[in-house]
Amino acid sequence: MLPPPYLQGERLCERCGKDRASKHRVYMQFTLTRGWFCQFLEADLKTVLPRKVTVRDQKKLFEMAERGGFHLSPAGRYSIQKAIDEGRGGIWLELSGEQYAKLKRTVR
Repeated sequence: MLPPPYLQGERLCERCGKDRASKHRVYMQFTLTRGWFCQFLEADLKTVLPRKVTVRDQKKLFEMAERGGFHLSPAGRYSIQKAIDEGRGGIWLELSGEQYAKLKRTVR
């Protein structure tokens, strides 16, 4: 049971609240150029994060999606595969604090 005050709407227990608060929502968009060029955007879809990645194999896109917290259900796999077939697309990731910090670091 949650302690009072009893407010309307969803409330999370302390443990679940910490888990959800520690996630960072990031949009990964990918385009086929000389490999799959991946760029990451903040939740506002305007602010570009400094780290960019290029992978050769489309299987890596699925791997990055899974590591980034994207739900790879049949529908999720279909949406990524459809984007791959079109040569561009994007998905929302739920990153841990450590993953998010790596994306925020500039590459020299």
